[in-house]
Amino acid sequence: MPASGTARRIARIGWRGNGDSFDVALAVNRLLAAGGRAWQVARNGERADAGDYVVEASPAQLDALAHCGVTLEPAHAGIPDEAVPLARPLVRLFAGTASKYPYFAYYALCLLRLGIDYVACDGASLAQGALDDANLLILPGGFATWGIDAAEDAPGADARVRAFLADRGAAIGSCGGAFYLSAGRPAWTGTANANPLHTHEYLQSGVAIVSIALCEGSLALGCPPTIDVPYYHGPIYDAVGDSIDIAATYHAFVLQGRLAIDNPLGREQFEREMKGKPAILLANGARGRAVLFSPHPEMGDLIRKYIALDGYVRHYLPIRGVQTMRDTLRHYRVTDAPSFRLVLNAVHSLLDERLARRVPERVMALHDVELSPDPAGPCRRALAGLPDFGGGDEGDLLRDVAARIASRLAAISPRLAAATASPRGVASLMPSWQHLSTTMAEHHRGSDATVAQRLMEADLAVSLVECWTRAAEVDRALASA
Repeated sequence: MPASGTARRIARIGWRGNGDSFDVALAVNRLLAAGGRAWQVARNGERADAGDYVVEASPAQLDALAHCGVTLEPAHAGIPDEAVPLARPLVRLFAGTASKYPYFAYYALCLLRLGIDYVACDGASLAQGALDDANLLILPGGFATWGIDAAEDAPGADARVRAFLADRGAAIGSCGGAFYLSAGRPAWTGTANANPLHTHEYLQSGVAIVSIALCEGSLALGCPPTIDVPYYHGPIYDAVGDSIDIAATYHAFVLQGRLAIDNPLGREQFEREMKGKPAILLANGARGRAVLFSPHPEMGDLIRKYIALDGYVRHYLPIRGVQTMRDTLRHYRVTDAPSFRLVLNAVHSLLDERLARRVPERVMALHDVELSPDPAGPCRRALAGLPDFGGGDEGDLLRDVAARIASRLAAISPRLAAATASPRGVASLMPSWQHLSTTMAEHHRGSDATVAQRLMEADLAVSLVECWTRAAEVDRALASA
C-alpha cells in the first residue's frame, strides 16, 4: 500500500504500447493486489483502445512497474466515462481429486501469467467454507460433471457453491466446470439455464483445436473476431434459456487431436453438432453469475503445440524437413497464448467493482509458510524422466524441443530461487506456489504416456515456474516502492 498521505497518480497501461504482451494484465492485477485501483476501458477512443487500463497508484508504484518493463502513459484526462472499475480477484481454484494435476494446472498457468494469485481448494475445503473470503471460483476441466459432493465424497460442497453464487459470488468453468454450472442434472448449480447435448456421456464428442467466433460484448474486448482454442469434450448447447448471453459460437474446425485422450473429434461431427452452437455463455440470473467455456482457453498454445507435434508436425516432417518443423514448434506462445485474453476478460466482466462480492481479504501468516528447499526439482525430474527419442529426423526434432525446455529451466532457476528465498513481499502468491510445488512433485506420469504428452507436461512445469517467478518479481518491486 502507498504510504499515508502520498498523492496518487493516474496512468494508462495500453496493450498496443506494450506489444500486446500479457505483462499488461500482470501489471494491473499485481497493482490491484498491492492496493492500487484499476479501470478497464470499454470501447475504442482517441487515446485508448478497448480493453486498455487506467490505474491509480503511488508514483513509486508506477515507477516500479516501469522498471519491470511495463510502458505507462500519463492519463491527463483522468478516468474515462466509459471505463469500468475493477475489483481485485480473490480466487479459489478448484484442484481436488476431481480436477487434479495437470487438469487445474492449465488454469494455474493462465492465472499466474495474467497476474492473478489464487488459493487452491478441494471438495472438503469448499464444504468447510473456503469461499467465505473469495469473490471468484474457477472450475477447471475434470470431473465436476458428477457434482463435487459425489466426485470428492465431500457432503456440503455443492450447497456451499450454490450459496456463494447466490451471495454475489461468481464462477468461471471450462469443460467439466461448465457442465457443473449448467442445468439438467441434479448436482449441477443451474447457474446457466442451458442443458448440454451430451450431459453424462460427454465423451461422444472428442478432442481438437477449433476456432470460435466472438460476439460483441465484454469478453471480446481487445480480441480479434475469431480465436483458436483447444477442445476436450466440452458441453454442446442446442438451446439456451433466459438470463444468458452467448459470448462466442463455434466457427471452424482447425486440427484433430489425440493428446492425453485418444478420442479425436472429426470434422464431420464438428460441422454437424457444433458449428454455430454456443461456445461461451455468460449467465446472470437468480442462480448467480458465471462464464461458461465449453472449450479450454486456459490450455492455449501449450496444448495446441503438442497436439500439433502429435499429428501436424509428424505428417509434414518428411515433406518440409526438420528446420521448418523446428520453427513451427518454437514459435508457439505457451505463456502468451492469445486465448488467455478470454479468461482475463471473463474475470473482469464478473468482477466489475459495482457488482463483485465484497469480502475481507485473507491475510497469510508469514511464519506459517514452508518453502521447498529445491523449488525447481519437479521440473528437473520431469525432464530427466523423458524417454530416449531414437534416431532420425523425428528424434532430432524431439531432442530439440526437450533441449529448449531445459534451457528455459536453467535460465529461470536462479530467479525462482531468489523469489522463494523469503515470502516477504510475495505473501499473496505463496499459497499458489506451495500447492504447485507439492502437486508437481507428487505427479508421476506412467510409461504409457506418449512422448508428446510427457514433453507437454515438462513444458507445463517450466512454464508454471516462469509465470509464478515473473509475478513474484513484480510483487517484490511494488513492495519496495
